[in-house]
Amino acid sequence: MPSTLRARLSAAVLAAATITVLAAGCAVGPDTGPDIVRGDRPGGEATEAPKLPDLQVPDRDLNWRSCGDKLTTAYDVAAPAGVLVQCAIYDAPVDPDSDETIRIGAMRATTKSTPKQAPPLVLTSGTDLPSSRTLLALADGDGKTLLDRHPIVAVDFRGTGLGATVDCLTNAQRDVISSNAAGPRRDVEARATEVGTAARAAADLCTETLSPNQLAYSVNAAARDLEGLRERWGVDRLGLIGVGDGSSVALRYAAAHPDQLGRLVLDSPVGYNVAARESTAARVRGVQKSLTTFAQRCANAACALGSDGAAVLRRVIDAGASGDLDGLSDKQVLDAVTTAIALDDMSPAGIKKLGAAVADADHGDTGALRSYASAAAALRGTDGRLVGRCNDLRGRPGLQELSGLVKDWFGEAPMTALTGALDLADCDGWGSTDAPAAPESLAVNPLILVGANDPFNGSAVVDQLTQTLSAAKASPTAVTWDGLGFSVLAHSDCAAGVLDEYLGAEPMKAPATRSCPA
Repeated sequence: MPSTLRARLSAAVLAAATITVLAAGCAVGPDTGPDIVRGDRPGGEATEAPKLPDLQVPDRDLNWRSCGDKLTTAYDVAAPAGVLVQCAIYDAPVDPDSDETIRIGAMRATTKSTPKQAPPLVLTSGTDLPSSRTLLALADGDGKTLLDRHPIVAVDFRGTGLGATVDCLTNAQRDVISSNAAGPRRDVEARATEVGTAARAAADLCTETLSPNQLAYSVNAAARDLEGLRERWGVDRLGLIGVGDGSSVALRYAAAHPDQLGRLVLDSPVGYNVAARESTAARVRGVQKSLTTFAQRCANAACALGSDGAAVLRRVIDAGASGDLDGLSDKQVLDAVTTAIALDDMSPAGIKKLGAAVADADHGDTGALRSYASAAAALRGTDGRLVGRCNDLRGRPGLQELSGLVKDWFGEAPMTALTGALDLADCDGWGSTDAPAAPESLAVNPLILVGANDPFNGSAVVDQLTQTLSAAKASPTAVTWDGLGFSVLAHSDCAAGVLDEYLGAEPMKAPATRSCPA
């Protein structure tokens, strides 16, 4: 089983990177292994497919209200046309032994066609983005067809999004961390030292501000918040969609509450409980590929970046690193571009708009790129995200090791190696939570949606799931997508169709590896 699973996941990534699908709908990908018995007891000899657990409509619901001004204030966006978006807050214990509570933000998306008695699916994107913002992207993308059949409820990672947020850094600390201390004649060692100094001061200040709950912002806590929602709803099981870093929240829930898991979708997943060095190495390679794909597709659209857009983008990134980009750093450039790829229109028109912003910056006009950077900072530069990310970042290399990592990674990832290494310094001096336990078995086989050009984590991190899923004796179905964006489900109606099949009463049938068109 482990070798079969490893081959399947590796083949899924390869298929996403190399196969161009011209026909609409879903196409069958390469066969990666022999047929297997599918269902709750993989490897068994059952002659009839077992039924999957039922998902239920909540007996009791949250106090949903129109989001209206909340979306404008939090995200500077409106609810997508034709989609009803409602928000709610519920209280969760800060930790299992505390009477103190924290407000958790939730958002529900439906359409006029959503059946009243359709069971909801629960979405989390961990610390990559507020889950509510990820759901807005889904509701405004090709995957919104799913909402015609099921409500989706996003639960924000505590300290982020629409719930109680964290405010514990000084502006000076935020400035250093958000720029990775870029500037003229600053080498890796100098930048790492300055970022590490700011990070340690921030760790002390956040610990003082949040004490005694400074470690209560974590994957473990996020999984408990999902269980709190299930208990409020009065349902037996949850159907979970873990997007990006949210895949770790979903797997932690599966480990802690195996009998309460009804479906498990890992969309654009990351490795589970992987050491910081290894996870970052995979991420910088994957994001490099995403940027290269963007540049290639920009050239195909005859955008302002020209035929060698990757060279122009790298030149702008390097200008940011050396302090020659009107106050924008290399990290801010990368955050601007990757967040736009993740959430914005990546049709030829949208690609050309982003390409023009980068090309203008290369010629000294940073206005448009600065707007992209401000939007990225509002989503990904919050104190709550930093606290949650640092609490779950284990095995961090020391500051003195970062220059060596840049050298090791630079050959494969010249645009992302430096920023990826320096991002590890953001958490210098922070404590970390206990490692989340992995699921020993899964009540249902997972559906894995692999984005070949995920701009936040890349697709290489999917390989790091192999050991986790093998140990849980899982037989996943993998769907690959070669488009640009964060969350396959948000961008692909084909993937939404596969999810419809997965939500049925019977286990999914072969093929175990599929692909969807970009």
